[in-house]
Amino acid sequence: MDKKFFCVAGHAFAVEADEKTLSQMENYAPFVVNPDKVGNVVFSLVVQNETAPEYTEETRQEDEGQSIICGRTAEGEPVFDFFLFEKSTGVLVSSKDYKDAHLFLNPENGASSFALNNSLMVMYALSTATLETALFHAAAVRYKERGYLFLGKSGTGKSTHARLWLKYNEGAELFNDDNPVVRLFKSDNGKMFAKAYGSPWSGKTSCYKNVGVRLGGLVFLSQAPFNKISPLSGVSAYAALLPSISGMRWDKKIADGLHRTQNELAANVHVWHLECLPDEAAAKLCCKSVACQTIQKDDSLILAEAVRLIGEGVSVTFPVNGRSMLPFIVGGRDSVILEKPESLQVGDVVLACVTGRNDEKSYVVHRIVSLKNDLVTLMGDGNLALRERCRHSDVCAKVVCVVGPKGKRYLPGALCYRVAAKIWYILLPARRYLLWIYRKVNGEN
Repeated sequence: MDKKFFCVAGHAFAVEADEKTLSQMENYAPFVVNPDKVGNVVFSLVVQNETAPEYTEETRQEDEGQSIICGRTAEGEPVFDFFLFEKSTGVLVSSKDYKDAHLFLNPENGASSFALNNSLMVMYALSTATLETALFHAAAVRYKERGYLFLGKSGTGKSTHARLWLKYNEGAELFNDDNPVVRLFKSDNGKMFAKAYGSPWSGKTSCYKNVGVRLGGLVFLSQAPFNKISPLSGVSAYAALLPSISGMRWDKKIADGLHRTQNELAANVHVWHLECLPDEAAAKLCCKSVACQTIQKDDSLILAEAVRLIGEGVSVTFPVNGRSMLPFIVGGRDSVILEKPESLQVGDVVLACVTGRNDEKSYVVHRIVSLKNDLVTLMGDGNLALRERCRHSDVCAKVVCVVGPKGKRYLPGALCYRVAAKIWYILLPARRYLLWIYRKVNGEN
């Protein structure tokens, strides 16, 4: 049996196993440390090719052909049985304080590296839970010497969004794609801050980097037919982090440690909610917001960023609010895809910057009802009399597509919709009554 030492995010641990098992740990190579430089270890793991002790099942977790059965031995020691496609690959038995553990491999079922990786992840997460440390299920990117973690449920698009950052935000670098580590520290003035670290556990992407960087933000992702980012704080921030932190919440000591870490992160680190599409605009909007620590407090600020991206030739999808475009665009339900306009004509639905009564500028998504020289006259399909006027240069984008519920789309430039919009405009004198009927039929006030 040989013994090797590793250090992840400043926490050292030891693995004792035969030469064959240790040779399979290529992903741990960047984290190997000299025994002479190791002080205390957070845990030690001994790997054995022996029969595991009997245990009583308490709970289990299942995910895409993988499962972990959690239980206890007759002596009360925690047990974790790692299954791959319904076959046990190894049983981990830990001491009650998670300082010492034994992994009993099942050679007949193979996949010893699967059992070993999972054992080390579990032991690391549990032994550091009370040390202001958390193992996150997230994709991690370094940008301008700050780390940003993308969180969310499986299938949300964490890895996809990270790749979009690498493609569209120059200088971005992936340093973990599945299980980065976050540690809390206290500065000289007593204020808490966090650092994000690479780890030997990176899912399906071979990205095992022994790096540590100041944590700039945590971004909770959810899929949407538009791109919008909002800051989270307090309970909302705490709740966004909860599903992404690994640990045994049913163990009081572990749960208390993770709670303290999670609470400090929610209070001291910027947390965001990004509703997005898997596109260039989402990556640029997110980077602009979180990397510059710009808190988008209202839609006008987000629209200003969207306008900048459109000017660069980027197609942007944005949610529409209000009722001014009923019945063709329903605010709070539909989104619009905006592109840089090459030309304008009557009947186009556009995003324009208009000046109000108090010389305040605002953005509207309305239809062009008149073009005369450089003057553009706009009117919302749901408005009865209000019109806005602006210059050609104030028209920022053209609506090329409307995205409805469940992703259903229609093209406002299509002939049938242009004809419908023209008929609707002719019916302007009766619009008040037609809109009243529409709202009644659709259960609106």
